[in-house]
Amino acid sequence: MNFKRSHVSSLVVFSVLLGRPLFAQTFAAPKVAEFVAPTPVALSSSTSPASPGYFPAPKLTADVADGPVPPHETANKPFSAIGIDVKIGAGGIGFDVATPLARKFNLRGTGYFFRYNTTITENYVSYGGDIQLASGGLSLDWFPFAGSFHVTGGFLAYNGNELTGRGSINPNESFTLNGKTYYSSATDPVHASASLVLGSKAAPSFSVGWGNIVPRKANKHFSVPVELGFAYVGYPHVDLGFNGSTCDALGEACQTVGNNPTFQQDLAAQRTKYRDDLSAFRFYPIVSIGFGYKF
Repeated sequence: MNFKRSHVSSLVVFSVLLGRPLFAQTFAAPKVAEFVAPTPVALSSSTSPASPGYFPAPKLTADVADGPVPPHETANKPFSAIGIDVKIGAGGIGFDVATPLARKFNLRGTGYFFRYNTTITENYVSYGGDIQLASGGLSLDWFPFAGSFHVTGGFLAYNGNELTGRGSINPNESFTLNGKTYYSSATDPVHASASLVLGSKAAPSFSVGWGNIVPRKANKHFSVPVELGFAYVGYPHVDLGFNGSTCDALGEACQTVGNNPTFQQDLAAQRTKYRDDLSAFRFYPIVSIGFGYKF
């Protein structure tokens, strides 16, 4: 009995001493597996050696290939860019200067200029004329679809479009005024002058067009703007004047045009006729095509 007890005691002590590290290993392994998961990403070379019981999180590294940067929009803030163009149209040779106010709005200033003079002789009558086109204004361009199409409301601040002419009627030659025939005096030939002022000095305008001279895309600078519309300038002002003397077909009964009431009545009627014939010009056309660049 004593022998068995001593053996049992020894076996218990021995198994305890031997089983302690086995017990620790048995239950420690699952604990390590709980915190460290397999990963295909290699640890960075800069990672310091792990201390016992400490497992640092792996450092993920990846190479990203460089590619083209997609076009993005710019010039959306007020006055953040400037665009200019040169153009030709019904107003003559012109230019625009524009700047953005918002993503879909531009503020634009426009100017036109053109001058031409000529002298011709036809049917014994010498004519000389000057064409002067000069105008300028401000407008607001709205791009409803954020593309090239735009609707424009504007204000023609200066309208200097006018035509002037002059004529000399050779002595004893005839001319017609309001459907009646007159003869220029041999000693005091008739001279004529005329002017056409296309409406008032200031007027509202409306137009539509395609092309934005301040493109919103960062990599776009060039544009070909086209515009169609009108400015309501009102009825044109027609002035027609004569000086000298007229006679009958035989060169007799001569009288200065200023003292001839019949001539003055025909002159007033002719002015009215010209004014009615030119009434369509109260809608002054806006037609242009140009070439623009954004800075």
